[in-house]
Amino acid sequence: MSVSGKPWGPYLLVAAGTAAGLGLIAFGVATWVGGAVIGFALVAGAALRLIVPDDRAGLLGVRTRRMDAFVLLLLGAALVAGSLSLLLRLHST
Repeated sequence: MSVSGKPWGPYLLVAAGTAAGLGLIAFGVATWVGGAVIGFALVAGAALRLIVPDDRAGLLGVRTRRMDAFVLLLLGAALVAGSLSLLLRLHST
């Protein structure tokens, strides 16, 4: 699938992972699981951005390759860490 010459493959993989995480939350699975799935989808997007050449990156290629991968990795890691922090017992009430 291509619009204006840009391939959609890598972008759709990240979007599908995000939709899967949101779907898990909507169907009642623990919130931390859905958040972790979304975070891992963003980390996978960062890996795709590093691996796939610029002409095939499509809609994942917004800035330079390094900056795109860095932003996706940072957001994905923050989301995974935030989701997993929901498992912590900070106090017993």
